[in-house]
Amino acid sequence: MARWPDDAVDLIVTSPPWNAKKNYGDYTDDNKPDFDDWLQRLCSEMERVAKNALYVYMSQDHMWTLQKSLKGFRQWLFYHRRNLGATWHIRNPWIKTITPIAMSWPNGKISMVNPGINVSTMDFIAGVNPQSNFNTNKRLHPAQDPVAAYLPLIARTPCETVYDPFMGSGTTAMTCLQLGKNYIGSELNPDYIKIANKRINAFEAQETIFGIQEELISE
Repeated sequence: MARWPDDAVDLIVTSPPWNAKKNYGDYTDDNKPDFDDWLQRLCSEMERVAKNALYVYMSQDHMWTLQKSLKGFRQWLFYHRRNLGATWHIRNPWIKTITPIAMSWPNGKISMVNPGINVSTMDFIAGVNPQSNFNTNKRLHPAQDPVAAYLPLIARTPCETVYDPFMGSGTTAMTCLQLGKNYIGSELNPDYIKIANKRINAFEAQETIFGIQEELISE
């Protein structure tokens, strides 16, 4: 992003590493001693590059640092994963099912999209997190979010081009494809790049098949 001009994209939607010591492979350090400084530098660049808005998914442990790091901070939204399972063996006091989402307007107030989008306008977004044993919505990344978590944000925010600096398995791209938006993604791990490209290619192939079928029917 440091080489990009100001306001290079309309919108950024991303979930950076949370410094939770997750294993993302050999390319990402999720145990940074200078995490707070790193997050501040990241937010500064994202706000410079995003013209209209920025949404950052973050753990509850780093909410205050994230809010302080965003000069255009507007409000908190919340994603709730509705996955339910056996809970009797959990030692923690409460199971965390809420992910905070910081919303920033880098260049001041914007008007959100409302008519014809058919998504919730509430600040509480619910979805089912991907799991390894699912046939669809399958987990392909250790910190993967579902399309349902991103769709209301991209649908309601004025944008043509959306950027995700931490693309992972390609959820932001998949959301943009469903909404007819342009997407740009960055990812360090070549294994996840292959996974994201495979998901994107499968979606586009499906769209092509449906398009051909519609043309045949119309003819």
